[in-house]
Amino acid sequence: MADPLCPKGNFTALAEILDAKKPVYVQTHDFPDLDAVASAWALADLLRRRGFIVECVYRGRIRSRSLQRLVLEFHHSLCDSLPLAMTASGRGQIVVVDGSPANGNVSLFPGDLVGIIDHHCSTAVPVAAYIDLRPELAACSTIIQGYYEAENLEVPRDLATALIAGIQSDTDFLSRRADPEDFAAYSALYRLGDFVMASHIVRTVFDLADLALATRALSSSVVENGIFWAFLEGECSQEVLAVLAEFVLRTEEIRAAIVAEHDLLLGGVHLSIRSKDPGLSAFDLVRRALEGLGSGGGHSHSAGGLVPDSTFPGEGALRERFFAAVREFPA
Repeated sequence: MADPLCPKGNFTALAEILDAKKPVYVQTHDFPDLDAVASAWALADLLRRRGFIVECVYRGRIRSRSLQRLVLEFHHSLCDSLPLAMTASGRGQIVVVDGSPANGNVSLFPGDLVGIIDHHCSTAVPVAAYIDLRPELAACSTIIQGYYEAENLEVPRDLATALIAGIQSDTDFLSRRADPEDFAAYSALYRLGDFVMASHIVRTVFDLADLALATRALSSSVVENGIFWAFLEGECSQEVLAVLAEFVLRTEEIRAAIVAEHDLLLGGVHLSIRSKDPGLSAFDLVRRALEGLGSGGGHSHSAGGLVPDSTFPGEGALRERFFAAVREFPA
């Protein structure tokens, strides 16, 4: 088991644990978002400066329109499988960013799990030689920016732009809960990256088809005791769920918003949960509601979940599981 006293933000400690003779795979959480990929790219840059052979990998697929734009703008590698050229050299080392296998949101590739760097609430104690868990932070990008700072290294302009986008997307442009360290990282990156480009990337989330889906979902939504539920039938970008939940949360009477989308292409239901009620944790809500059905995690104010088609009970039953879970919270 990892030493729980391992210093936070100690990139040198991570580099010393890794074997320079073996490839390193920086793996994001499944179905990655802007914060996950920006963190992975920047960590890979730091590791390459130490002489490591590194590749950024993920499982699932890219559902985020903003992330698609980021990948097009910056030509850093991002693979949905292990590169054959690297696996030929032997078993690789895995460092997970913006997720944790213990939370069920990372389907590990074959290899030796060496490190976990994450900012989400934990559902179980992760096991790795290097662990940097900081749930008090709003973005994993903040952690990685701190690594550069501790190493007295300047973040390259394109990676600084990506990290800005990561913080913007995970904090809704710093309008959601954030730690002073998130603000400090954002300020440091603002001077190095392209704020205008980052903002444009983060805001590129809808097309007309997505707008039509969201409109239909709003018209058929259900509200119970200040809890909003909407269900989208049809594929949409990852951000549509979050943007719709955030929008609804601006309604005075709404305490929490749950927006679900049935992915007809690959199967399964993706969920985005937002809460502005301090007594109603989005993290706890999604864990309770999806117990035995799927996986979920995140923060007290925002969380996400996934229910495979094989266990999907139907929209009505899934909605009732969330409403029933809300009733279990103290009044």
